[in-house]
Amino acid sequence: MRLFTLGAGVAIGYIIGSKRGKAEFERSLNAVKKSAAETWKDPKVQETVTKAGETAKQYVSTVTDSVKKQANDAASPVTDKAVEAAALAEDAVKKAGSGAEKLVDQAAEKVEKQADAADEKARESSNGTSGSSASSGSAGSSSKPAGSA
Repeated sequence: MRLFTLGAGVAIGYIIGSKRGKAEFERSLNAVKKSAAETWKDPKVQETVTKAGETAKQYVSTVTDSVKKQANDAASPVTDKAVEAAALAEDAVKKAGSGAEKLVDQAAEKVEKQADAADEKARESSNGTSGSSASSGSAGSSSKPAGSA
C-alpha cells in the first residue's frame, strides 16, 4: 500500500510540475521574443545594421574589383603565350608549305627531263631503223604530251 501511495504521489507531482513547467517555459519564451523585437526596433540597432550592410557592400565591391584585376593579370600571360604559339605554328606551316612546293617543282623538273630523254631515245631509234620508225614515232609523240602535262 505504501508503494501505491508513493507511485500516486509521484504521478500527481509529475503532472502538476509538467503543466507548471510548460507554462513557465512559454512565459519565458514570450518574454525573450518580446525583448528581441524591442531590441530590433531600437534606432541604434537599426543604425548599426545599416552601417554593417554598407560595410559589407563596400567589402564585396573591393573584393570583386580585386578578383577581376587578378583574373585579367592571370589571363594576359596566357593570351600572350597563345598568340606566340599561333604565330610559331603559322610560320612552321608556311615553311613546310614552301618546302613541299620546292619538292613538287623538283619532281616536275625530273619528270620533264626523263620525258625529254625518252623522247630523244625514241627519235634516235626511229632514225636508226625504218620499220620501227612509224611505231616508235607515234609512241614518242604520245609520250611527250603526257610528260608535258
